[in-house]
Amino acid sequence: MEQRQLLSADIALETILKGAGTSFSKAEYKLSDGKHSLEFDIFNAQPGGYDAYVGTTLLGRITVPGSRLAQFEFTNQANDPGEAPFPAGLTLPLTAGQTIRLAPAASGLSPEMTGKLAVENEDDRFESSVYVNAVGIAGQALEAEYEAEQEGTVTKRKFELKVWNLQPGSSQSVVIDGVTAGQLQANAVGTAWLRFADVARPGFSAFPAQFPAISAGSQIAVGSVVSGTWNSAVLPISDDLSDGAQTKIPLYGTGALQGVILHETMTPAGSSTAQREFKVEVWGGTANQKFSVQVRVPGGDAVELGTITLNALGYGRLQFESSDPGKPFPAAFPTLTDGTVFTVSSEGTALVGAWTANNAASQPLPRSAELAYQLDQTYGFTSNGAYSENFGKKGEKWVKDRTGKWYFITPDGSLHLWDTKAGANGTRIAILDDSYHLRPELLTQAKAAGSGATNDDLLKATAAKLDRELNLTQAAASNTNWGGLQEKWFRGNGKWYFITPDGTLTRWDGSKAATGTVVGRLDDRFHENPARLAEAETELTDAEKRFAAKTSLQLTTWDSKLDKWQGIDAKWVKSSTGVWYFVRPSDDVFLWDQKVYSLPGGRKDVGGTKISRITGAYANPTLLTTLPASLPGTVASRAVLDDLFADAPDFS
Repeated sequence: MEQRQLLSADIALETILKGAGTSFSKAEYKLSDGKHSLEFDIFNAQPGGYDAYVGTTLLGRITVPGSRLAQFEFTNQANDPGEAPFPAGLTLPLTAGQTIRLAPAASGLSPEMTGKLAVENEDDRFESSVYVNAVGIAGQALEAEYEAEQEGTVTKRKFELKVWNLQPGSSQSVVIDGVTAGQLQANAVGTAWLRFADVARPGFSAFPAQFPAISAGSQIAVGSVVSGTWNSAVLPISDDLSDGAQTKIPLYGTGALQGVILHETMTPAGSSTAQREFKVEVWGGTANQKFSVQVRVPGGDAVELGTITLNALGYGRLQFESSDPGKPFPAAFPTLTDGTVFTVSSEGTALVGAWTANNAASQPLPRSAELAYQLDQTYGFTSNGAYSENFGKKGEKWVKDRTGKWYFITPDGSLHLWDTKAGANGTRIAILDDSYHLRPELLTQAKAAGSGATNDDLLKATAAKLDRELNLTQAAASNTNWGGLQEKWFRGNGKWYFITPDGTLTRWDGSKAATGTVVGRLDDRFHENPARLAEAETELTDAEKRFAAKTSLQLTTWDSKLDKWQGIDAKWVKSSTGVWYFVRPSDDVFLWDQKVYSLPGGRKDVGGTKISRITGAYANPTLLTTLPASLPGTVASRAVLDDLFADAPDFS
């Protein structure tokens, strides 16, 4: 089991096969633990036989039944019905760029369908996923995501933009590649949202007709206060927020220069004195290039913290530690607060980052900690404290195993075995989280990961968000430990999920093992009692649900003149984007479907999508349109609640 975890998901490629008709197919190739598999999912094809090819090599024939849907797999380890062995002449592994083809075996069938393999999540005909993070000079922080999925001839899109630290009450235009995509209105705390979706969902509006196509390299600007460039999102933007003592602050800029800030506070056991560490790392520059590091808190002046001089490999660091007399904090080092802006600048170039409520914690996540311990026990990683940063020009850091072989960790946390050739190249053997790049000693001094609860408010909010997105229900207890990890199983939106004893929730990849994509991280209590996840919203307080309704649905107005409109026992509230919701006497809140239904006896009624039941909402709808005087939970839990009711099931 341990070896399988270390080697799984070596290669993942996919493509959508399209032809002249309305039929289409998805082909997915995987290499994992020595097993090669190419799986076809065929949709809306005329019943009959279709010959599957890789390039000019015939794999075999797939029969589409009368349902016009088929699933079949070619593999080097064929054991089950619906599987067939690869032909002897096929060269493995398959590679990106190879053509996959389904050809009709007889006339009258659907036209031929073709496509080219691409790295998973990079075939934009199947799924487009891009993101942008940017920081303005006055501390405005922008985060946006755009997703698009092609299902046959139908495209589904979702766009989310959020901006912090704007001037309260101000209005800003959102411009993407020169096209005005919408208007932002900052609330009383300087935060604004813009959300569009092709599929109706709470908190989202329909895409405007002029909305531009977005791809990697597209530009976005919010007025004149903050702008950025869209990047490909190989992995989804993390929702793992924390009030932890270790905080990671990305630095954004243009060109090859990259950087990150780590801030850590701790109180050693037996001591009442807190210790601090502040570290700035920059890479991708030129040898001997000098950078000034400045920090400015809201309403204050810029404070010079020091200078970074890049080494011969284009890497540099500035570090302060309160426990090390050789690295003292400057006397003028300010107290870091929400909206603090960091600037790392040299002549003609700069990196900027901001301390916001949205900064992620840099503690290792439970699954990564467990895997790091396994890796360190297997390979015996060592380091003398010098990590040869950026030797291969990828911002990577280097460690050795007990046999003297070199490995490197890239900024995203990927661990590679070096191929001994020039540059940072080699086989990826594991994917950790990025805290292991920030602090490689977490790998070279890895300890067995313990379990235990983190912040309860954050966990409740995260569980509720996961449950709403994935629509989870508990599977039968007979499924427990099917994959040998003591895992427990859920069904959600037609897919299988499992939770391991440390609280990691994973979307099953359909393999013969308990492996897949991590979608959430909770703690051991959710494994002990899976109902805490499958019924997570019932764990939220009414104050938390009221906050979530107000912020995620952007509710602003209760129109009392519409109470019992057309004789219907409902009260009506409206969002800042013009979307209507109604509340029943049961306190159930609904997104209106914009229809009025006729009932027997001349009565009328309305319908829609249920959002939640919020105690007191019918008697006093202003509970939904105003923020409570005392905000519930923590900064991190509110950041999750802020999107709770606006989120709908993921495309994946």
